[in-house]
Amino acid sequence: MRRFDLPGQGLSITQITTFCPDDFGPGHTNLHLIEADKLILLDTGVPTRLIATLFYSRFGRQIPPEVEALPPDLNERTLAKGFELAGRTFNDLDLLVLSHGHWDHFLLGDHIVRQSGAKVAAHVLDTPTICNPWSTLLLWTTGWQQARSLGMPLFNAMNESQAFRLQLQTTNLALEVDFPIIEQGSLEADIPVSGVQVKHLPGHSPGSIGLIVGEDDEDKVLLPGDVLLDAITPIPTDLLAYLRTLEDLENMGNFVLALPAHGDEIRDVKARLAFLWEHHRRRLGLTHHVCRKPASIWDVATTDGYFDVPVDPGEFNFLAGLEAMIHVELLSMAGGVRRCDIRDGVHYFLASNETFEAVFGRVMELVRDRAIIPLARF
Repeated sequence: MRRFDLPGQGLSITQITTFCPDDFGPGHTNLHLIEADKLILLDTGVPTRLIATLFYSRFGRQIPPEVEALPPDLNERTLAKGFELAGRTFNDLDLLVLSHGHWDHFLLGDHIVRQSGAKVAAHVLDTPTICNPWSTLLLWTTGWQQARSLGMPLFNAMNESQAFRLQLQTTNLALEVDFPIIEQGSLEADIPVSGVQVKHLPGHSPGSIGLIVGEDDEDKVLLPGDVLLDAITPIPTDLLAYLRTLEDLENMGNFVLALPAHGDEIRDVKARLAFLWEHHRRRLGLTHHVCRKPASIWDVATTDGYFDVPVDPGEFNFLAGLEAMIHVELLSMAGGVRRCDIRDGVHYFLASNETFEAVFGRVMELVRDRAIIPLARF
């Protein structure tokens, strides 16, 4: 737990860190308890008893002994203890806000709502995932089909016994959203919450949002969910939308602090934004280079130097494939690569015969033309 106070504003933020495996991404999930004129919790974490199925079984990985030995209600107890150390109880909670509709940010929500009676707010664009009890199964099966088109090696697809292990018929994996967020501005739950603003930050998911805590003309703290992280680069699902979000955050002025949903706080938000811009420019350039001859998405992802950690070409790694795919998609929109072949269900791409600088110039035109929307995925 860590506590952050905004002097003279009557606002404070308590960070409660819950367990989530780091084998598949950013690791532990930070939840943020905001004390304003209402008590607000941003994000939920994931039920510990579902971690083995949702993460290890899904990716065909052996469950580490230390993870298998975790108490099945570890995150539930961690969250309750965090409230206690903050001098609060679940009964004090007014509003649960979800930064986006990914598992580690909303699956513990049903437990929290049953304990507290709190209302739930989330962006309307992520409600199809949050509110549908079968969305986890849908994402699993469609993701499998997508991985095949990338050229990624697959292990045995999820079968009926694995679906049963998800306990979809006995566990509520959905959450009713009482306050769908459509407009940016003051966070509203019947009435506006003083000192807390909502900012739509699409790209990591369609309905990713951040909360800005702090009064006008005073110090402000950004709670960006997964849109900004300290130690790693978030994986967008829509790179065009994500780069527009980075541009929007650059234009918002300085935050004294950003508290992401994973990892450490970010003290220099401007520097982190500049790093992310350069990271994606470099990765677009590498993608364009690899596609000088016909290449699958998996060929791109497994190229030496594409990731800081080498990706094994013979091992299923959906996140690596997704990262390469979104860069190919944006280059395709800018005319920098084209799909040149489909063999055995795998899509292959070929780069344009021009410099990357020319292609990147068109990428930036797309970023700044907000009338342009992404193409449908192959």
